[in-house]
This record gives sequence, C-alpha cells and structure tokens, in this order.
Amino acid sequence: MPQNAIIKLVNVGFQYAGAEKTALKNISLSIQKGEVVAIVGHNGSGKSTLCKLFNALLLPAEGTVTVAGIDTRDESNLLNIRQRVGMVFQNPDNQLVTTIVEEDVGFGPENLGIPPAEIRQRVDAALRDVEMTSYAEKASHALSGGQKQRVAIAGLLAMQPEVLVLDEATAMLDPRGREEVLSTVLKLNKERGMTAVMITQFMEEALGADRVFVLSEGRLVMEGTPIEVFNERKLLEESRLESPAFVKLRDELTAAGIPVNQTAMTCDDLADELSRVLSV
Repeated sequence: MPQNAIIKLVNVGFQYAGAEKTALKNISLSIQKGEVVAIVGHNGSGKSTLCKLFNALLLPAEGTVTVAGIDTRDESNLLNIRQRVGMVFQNPDNQLVTTIVEEDVGFGPENLGIPPAEIRQRVDAALRDVEMTSYAEKASHALSGGQKQRVAIAGLLAMQPEVLVLDEATAMLDPRGREEVLSTVLKLNKERGMTAVMITQFMEEALGADRVFVLSEGRLVMEGTPIEVFNERKLLEESRLESPAFVKLRDELTAAGIPVNQTAMTCDDLADELSRVLSV
C-alpha cells in the first residue's frame, strides 16, 4: 500500500460480542493524506463499524489498523489517535455539550489543558472555517440541524485533527442541511488539505469524493473513483445499492439513443452534455 497513508487497514475482521454474524471480514484499504473518501453500503453492510475502527472506538479482532503508523491497539497512544482522527456522528444534538456555540467549540481544547488565549484563537478560526462566526454567541439548541453539525465540525477542528470522519452525519438532515455539511467538508479539504472520510447512505454525496469504497455483507467489494464505481451498475445492484439519480437519468438517456458521455454524473454534467448533443 502507498507509504503516505494516514489510515491503513490490513486483513481486518471484527465481530460484536454475542453476535452470530461477522461484522467485517478481511478488510484491507488505505486512506491517503488530503483525500476525500466516501464509504457506502446497504444497511448492515458494516460501514459504521468500519469507521469506528479508524480512531479506536472499536479495535479489530483480526488484522491491524494503523493511524499515522500507530497501531490502534496501543493503549498508550489512544489519546494521540483520537486527536488525529475526529468523528462526527449522525445526531447533532448528541454532540453539543454546552448551551452557547463558542463554548461548545472550545470545550475540547479546554479539556486538553490548552491555554485560554490559544483556545480563543482556535475557536475563532474553527468558526470561520465552517462559516459560523456570526453564531458564536447564539444558543446551540436554537440552530438548524445543518448548523449544529457545522458547530460539531468546528469543535473537532479546534482540536486540530488530521482526519475528519463523518459517520452518516447528514442522515437526519433535510436537503439544505446536507448541502451545508457537505460543502463545509469539501471546503476544508480544498482550503486546508483536511483528510475526510464520509460514511453516507446518499449516493449523490459520494460524487464529491476522490475515491469510493463499497461494502456489502461486511466485505469490501469495490473501490475506485466515483466514475469507476457508479458505472458498475450491476455490481451496485448486487450490493443492494442504487446509482445516484443523475447517473440513472444518464443511463436512461443512453438507452433511449441519446449519446451522452458516460463520465456525466451530475446535473451540471448532464446539462452540458444535452446542450452539446442538441447543438450538433
């Protein structure tokens, strides 16, 4: 595997205590510094279990998981690992621990014993990064779902992680909230080089990733660029997944004899292709 992997799994297996079914089977993958990776799979495929291995919330029963070369089973490095890999979970209300936005963002650094002046700098920078500066003194409970998730992300940024993992962090949000969170993550990647891992049930979100991993029945069945993965329609169907809406529309246009390019994956792509075809 490449040498600049920030997270690396080798032959990893995992089974929950008392469960008959193995949650993960022989998973090997690597996530590179500065990448945006999407992990998709049907319900029960093992994707949330997989992401919890990335910062030692769970430990592998078989194989190894390393973060920046550190084995996650090394208890002496547990805090180091969790500072490197920050997690954003599905329900934003479960991640906000104080009543005021800026206090919530500063909670993690304060618990690390960071000096107050540096905490102030980190909080201000994190709120700027997620475009929530104007909400610094607002009550957390009064925010929308998308805003709460952006505050949760800011709280992690204040801890200065190397990797941001979103475990279905948009699942409870409306379309506008999902767009807010997704655009924030892609902005952090583009402007700060933040490594991002998105576990998602929305195939459209995976289109913004550099690579997509597909899980089915606890196994890694496919990986590649979004174009490579979402053009494997038969394998996606076998994995009980649907292609993104505009990929399905593209395929229907192709089946109808309209020669659109098979790299078209989004609304804008299809609009450009139809404009090209109709102008011929």
